[in-house]
Amino acid sequence: MRFLHLADLHLDTAFQSRSREIREELRRAVRTALERAVDHALREGLDAVLVAGDLFDGETLTLQTERFLQEVLSRLGEAGIQTIYATGNHDPATPTSPGSDISWPEGVTVLRKPSPGRVEVLRDGRPVGAVTGAGHASTRESRDLSRTFPRPSGSVPEVGLLHTQVMGARGAGDHHRYAPSELSHLRSSGHDYWALGHVHVRQALSETPPIHYPGNPQGRSPRETGPKGGLIVDLSRREAPQVEFLELATIRWEHLRLTGLEEENRLEGLARRIESAWEEARVEDPGAARTRWILRVELVGPSPLHHPLTVDGAVEELREVVGASLGLLDLELRTELLRPARRLDDHLDRSDVLGEALRLARSLGTAGGPAPSSALDLEGGELAGFDPAKGRELDDYLRELLDGQDTTLLDLLLEREEP
Repeated sequence: MRFLHLADLHLDTAFQSRSREIREELRRAVRTALERAVDHALREGLDAVLVAGDLFDGETLTLQTERFLQEVLSRLGEAGIQTIYATGNHDPATPTSPGSDISWPEGVTVLRKPSPGRVEVLRDGRPVGAVTGAGHASTRESRDLSRTFPRPSGSVPEVGLLHTQVMGARGAGDHHRYAPSELSHLRSSGHDYWALGHVHVRQALSETPPIHYPGNPQGRSPRETGPKGGLIVDLSRREAPQVEFLELATIRWEHLRLTGLEEENRLEGLARRIESAWEEARVEDPGAARTRWILRVELVGPSPLHHPLTVDGAVEELREVVGASLGLLDLELRTELLRPARRLDDHLDRSDVLGEALRLARSLGTAGGPAPSSALDLEGGELAGFDPAKGRELDDYLRELLDGQDTTLLDLLLEREEP
């Protein structure tokens, strides 16, 4: 049996934090990802397409998307390729779920009940495998549905299909703990493959037997970076299963974090830094042909441009110039972690509290200066992190703590001075 494993398409996601134009592009990209998946299944003559929950994002489904879904799945049915879909927490077996009243095309089996259902996968009328799956009965399924799956006993490859949070899976903390299951149980269940959904990070939880999350076919937020798609699974040889990633996303989200901006004192220089960092990142990961990009850039640390970027329109102008230069679909610039670039030496001669504090911090942190323990009137027993049994001197320990704190002190006290 050869099949395509998909999960978490979230058709008609609202993408409310984006502009109207970007929202439309992203919703279209989700549909395109499914269309690409179907094209591949037809081209390769697969036996089935499995969807492990959250085909929909909620109770709203546009007429355009409903008709698209019927049309694209009809193509599979006409070619004799079965679609087997088990519902998840976003599209559970409730009267208001979009899947409850869709006229599904021939060849589509929807597993909506929490009690497992078994579907034979046929090729030329002969069984080549079987899929057992269960759906979520509500938006907050708390039961371990995997425990209700019967142990396979057939002669063909057996696949478990489930929308679940496997304890310890990477990225599981970003999702609610719905239909929780344990990896040890899945491994010992007797299935030849577990096709999972719910966690949007592609990963293999086990190689023997293969237990996989494919991730979602199209990223939905700046947190969902990297290539997105589905998994091509070949169980023709049960003793040597093969799993291959298939990239499907047409839009990718990526993230850059730029530090060391102390020498950039012109917006043009900052623009070049962003462009250079992006181009370097794409050398190792150029993306698929015709991929479009949404980029988030975080500017971090001290910068002479901290104040210029607070002027009305400055960030927007930088965003537009860099976005156009790089050909991005969208660019988000985050400046919350920028702070003014300050030179310590400019404040050492001050005669106020700040000057006194800076001079004291510098002298105490300098070898050969006054003993910090005496100047601060401290004893080792008053410091939770100091252990004299380790053979360290108290003053050496204090100097390590004070190292670099003059800059921190400067930032804190100057921020209080600023209106």
